[in-house]
Amino acid sequence: MEPPLLGRVGNSMAKIVVIGAGMAGLAVALFCARRGHTVTVVERDDQPKPEASAEEDFTGWERNGVPHARQGHNFLGLSSRIMREEAPDVLDAVAARGAPRVPIAGGGGDENVLSRRLVYEGALRRVVEAEPGVEVLSGTSVKGLLVRGELAGVPRVVGVRLPGGEVAADVVVDASGRRTRSVRWLAEAGGRPPRETAQPCGFHYLTQHFRLREGQSFPALTVPIYVKLDYTKLVLFAGDNGCFQVSMTVAADDPLRHRLREPGVYHRFLESVPLTAPWLDRSESIDEPHPMGNLEDRWRRLVNDGSPVVAGLVLLGDSALQTNPAFGRGVPLAFLQARHFAETVEAADDAAGFVSRFEEWAERNLGFWFRAQVASSREQREHIEAGVRGEPIAPPTDPMGRFIAALAIVSEDDPEVNAVQLRFFNMLMTPEALVNDPVAAPRIRDFLETHADPVVPAQGPDRTEFERLVAH
Repeated sequence: MEPPLLGRVGNSMAKIVVIGAGMAGLAVALFCARRGHTVTVVERDDQPKPEASAEEDFTGWERNGVPHARQGHNFLGLSSRIMREEAPDVLDAVAARGAPRVPIAGGGGDENVLSRRLVYEGALRRVVEAEPGVEVLSGTSVKGLLVRGELAGVPRVVGVRLPGGEVAADVVVDASGRRTRSVRWLAEAGGRPPRETAQPCGFHYLTQHFRLREGQSFPALTVPIYVKLDYTKLVLFAGDNGCFQVSMTVAADDPLRHRLREPGVYHRFLESVPLTAPWLDRSESIDEPHPMGNLEDRWRRLVNDGSPVVAGLVLLGDSALQTNPAFGRGVPLAFLQARHFAETVEAADDAAGFVSRFEEWAERNLGFWFRAQVASSREQREHIEAGVRGEPIAPPTDPMGRFIAALAIVSEDDPEVNAVQLRFFNMLMTPEALVNDPVAAPRIRDFLETHADPVVPAQGPDRTEFERLVAH
């Protein structure tokens, strides 16, 4: 017999514990609370400072639990659409803290929110903390899952253990990120391991932040802004309050990777790139280059051999699905999961079945994004590793890779195709919809008939010049 659910409110409301108050945890807490559920959020890091200044949020808020908090972020159109539908006041709060909202070509009200991660997260955090039905426990680490017996032959999670006691729940959501301890906790409870797919990216990121000087403006606001060279990829993120970030992909075995962190070296290289140079001319750096390594594409699923490995626990955000952050897909994927969880959690009376159904939904609705990211990360790694070795860059050979490469080239001179590219980049259309788009697809296929090897032309120093700039 299934243990009775704890903390029921009426016939359909649930008591939920969320581990982690990052973007995923805050979103699922807010979306659930606004449907009448009761939510306790447990966060190991302290809360942001109470000051109103966005700048103080950024410089003074220690987010040790989020290693990529100070990396560049794209808040893509899909994440903005979901937040607009679920909690438009959050977007208003982010905008009030200095983040521009830029319409995306194609209409429909979709937009990019240009914000640094901590500014967006800080605004979202304040909305969640003020939401009736949500309690946020800051500076508190979860010590383990509270397990009571079994259900359908798997451990039944009924809450979490904290240093000072226990918090009971109908469902526990692990949104603690890529460092999740749920795999270990499940093993301690005698459960089977989740099913995992993992691919190391083979590169790391280097990000530096800049602020426009007084009287200056951003050269452009369109997302994405990127440069692909033989040995690296640069992505520029316009943000809030006149700030922007430039992130560089560096091969893990690049012999010059450490030189880029020396004072002035990264800046000197960026000045040599035609796209980034105008941005640097208008700005001043506000920090030193900050690395982020150990990148991988990983998917943890709480099903194995066709059946759930636990009841009453859901992995969400990077705890479940972490992707190479180059395309900014982490937040939209997390918001998709958060909304689906909030829409379906009242059906969690069948706690083991709920886990299975949630994972089945993820496979149908998120799986194609993950597989596309795995293929893209592999191509990116092979590209920059060949560039570091000085070898010729081979064009993509898989059909989707060739289509995407041709899309980037054709969109340069075709505004209609560029509009389609922007909607795809913002996850407002799926890969399947892209290759069947009535506007872009025929033009891309016509291009491929006459260009067998589509390669995006490099716009910046070659490897020899890069080595001269960095090594001296």
